[in-house]
Parts: sequence; structure tokens; C-alpha cells
Amino acid sequence: MAEASLAPCKRINDGDDLNFFLASTAYRDIKIWLLQLNRALFPTKDESGSISVCTLDSPPSFSPVITSLNALVGDFEKLIAEAPPHTGPRRFGNVAFREWYRLAEEQADTLLEKYLGSSLKGHANDLTVLAELKAYLLGGFGSALRLDYGTGHELSFLAFLACLSKINAFAPGEERAIVVGVVQP
Repeated sequence: MAEASLAPCKRINDGDDLNFFLASTAYRDIKIWLLQLNRALFPTKDESGSISVCTLDSPPSFSPVITSLNALVGDFEKLIAEAPPHTGPRRFGNVAFREWYRLAEEQADTLLEKYLGSSLKGHANDLTVLAELKAYLLGGFGSALRLDYGTGHELSFLAFLACLSKINAFAPGEERAIVVGVVQP
């Protein structure tokens, strides 16, 4: 009997859940991905002994996927015009973020398909891949409920990039361009 597909949702809610995650393959894979991104920024020495250093003033060339990710984030940024920040007093985050997040959630499927559609083709269940990418991407923007942003949201964006890596959206050795072209800006 085939197992039903579960919709992506938050699964780390307490200490036991965290312990389960820390012992999982997902945690191992995300940690390896983070280390790969980190290692890509180390200086390298070529066969002639010349040392290559990663600097922001001379970024690597960007592949179509990196360019598409920047355009994707740019389209989410443009939604700010439709849900501008409120100017009134506030104790915590800006409540306009809830409207922005609603717009982002409504448009996420279309934008992911527009910018990453070619990377999604050929997977056993494109809709499941799209749903998981969407959950991690939106989670990377923060919480519309609590109006906060923290390390868990950063982890969500890292998981989004890791998922793209898992489906071979990035070319081998493209980690430096991912950090400089997607994470750093």
C-alpha cells in the first residue's frame, strides 16, 4: 500500500522532536550542505600555487538558476509595494507583514514554477517537490503569526536551497555562487 503524501508543516515542537531531528538523515544532509557552502568561500590554491580568494567585489559568474533565484526573491520584494509597512507605533514587528505574507503565499506556486520550473521537471512528483520548496521558501521569510524572524527561519531558507541541491538544480561546484549570489545579497 502506498504511503500518503504529507503536506509540509512544522514538525519540531518540543525537545523530543528536536532530538529526533538531530538524529535524522535530513539533519545530516542540511549540515553537510551548510558545510559545503561554508567551504566554498575558503581560499583555494591552484596547481601553479596561485591562491584564489572569494571577494564580493569580483563575484563568480552566475548560472541561470542563480539568476532565477535572484529574480524570484526580487518578485517577492516587489510585493512590498502592495503591502507597504505601516507607519504607526508598534511594539513588535510590522503588522503589514501579515498582508505581505498572504500575498507571497498566494503567488508562491506561480513564482516558483516561473523561475524554477525547469529545475522541477522530471521528478517523480513535481507537486510534492513544489509544495516542499514553497513551505521552506515561505518559512525563510519569517512568521506572519508571531511577526518575528530568527534562526529557525534562516534554517528554513537553507533547507530551501538544500532541496534545490537535492534535485540537482545547481551545477556541481556552484556553492560559491550560491553564497555570494543568493545568500549574501
